[in-house]
Amino acid sequence: MADQQQPETKIKFVKKKGGHAAAHGGAWKVAYADLVTAMMAFFLLMWLLSSADKNTKAGIAGMFQDPNFFTTERGKEILSSHGKGILPGGRGMASGPDGDGGTDTASETPGAAAEEHKVMEATAEAIEKAFQQDELLQAFQNQISMDFTDEGLRIQIQDKAAQVLFDSGSATLKSYTLSILKEIAKELGKLPNRVVIGGHTDASQYSNKAYTNWELSSERANAARRVMESAAGGLRPGQVRRVTGYADTIPKEGLEPKDPQNRRISIVVVSAASEAAETKHQLAKPREKDKKAGDPAPKAEPAKH
Repeated sequence: MADQQQPETKIKFVKKKGGHAAAHGGAWKVAYADLVTAMMAFFLLMWLLSSADKNTKAGIAGMFQDPNFFTTERGKEILSSHGKGILPGGRGMASGPDGDGGTDTASETPGAAAEEHKVMEATAEAIEKAFQQDELLQAFQNQISMDFTDEGLRIQIQDKAAQVLFDSGSATLKSYTLSILKEIAKELGKLPNRVVIGGHTDASQYSNKAYTNWELSSERANAARRVMESAAGGLRPGQVRRVTGYADTIPKEGLEPKDPQNRRISIVVVSAASEAAETKHQLAKPREKDKKAGDPAPKAEPAKH
């Protein structure tokens, strides 16, 4: 009997498919992260552009058109109008006296100083125009004076017999004084320069010797600082360099020491040259002390028995 042939066995391979997640893996996470990063960069760019003025936007546009834009005359003019950087308050990349990109005395050329002076003049004109256009502030135009000193632009707000800035003998500001300070702060907040705020009194003395014109002038200057920093679009954090109470030591020129007009708040917009000189002077003092402290102590003579 012939051998019967066994039927051929066929092996079928079945490929199992994974679930829905297996088809995508983790690639979507990378794409999502890229999207979030791009959106963050976009909104950061929008925020920077919204806080920039016309000069800044012109500088940014010029840089995209020409990488060497800031070496041109127009580019240098825009940079000098902003102090040391393209953004207001920028300190630039050059190392200064403090070694961290501070004031660079090499960039304090006569041209830069003249440009800074023009910007301060424009600020003074803007403040004057604001007081002319505002019905409330029109009544205080003759209580505000602006001039230039060795430090920079000085703005003084003084008392008037019928319109005093503070309650008598205190640092409580009148409601209209708040409006005056906030309006000035709006313009000064646009500048890269720092400011110095001072309080002044007349020569009338307190009967209580525990509280004098020194305390009063200091508290009034500090009250003015708080208002100007809290104003919408006012002074930036860190823009105030110093707050000082002068008491009655600096009466206004041509006035008697007890004249009510000596009671005033002074606001000085410090020029770049003045700030550089003051910073250099302050940094030189500890160095001199360190040098003295670092001198080797004299050797003690051996004791004689």
